[in-house]
Amino acid sequence: MEQFEHAIGEIFDLIWEMVTAILSVIPTILKFITWALLSVVILPCVWVASTVYPWWVEWGEDF
Repeated sequence: MEQFEHAIGEIFDLIWEMVTAILSVIPTILKFITWALLSVVILPCVWVASTVYPWWVEWGEDF
């Protein structure tokens, strides 16, 4: 019985260590995902501001 309790304790310790390791990585993963999503939004806005806006100015001169 003592060996069974020891084995269960070791398994619990292993699972706890795995959960702790995963929880320590989650903030880094979330930061990367946030960075990627923001770049998908911001980069097209920068392209529009630098490329399309001067065309709008030229088109507006005719009015």
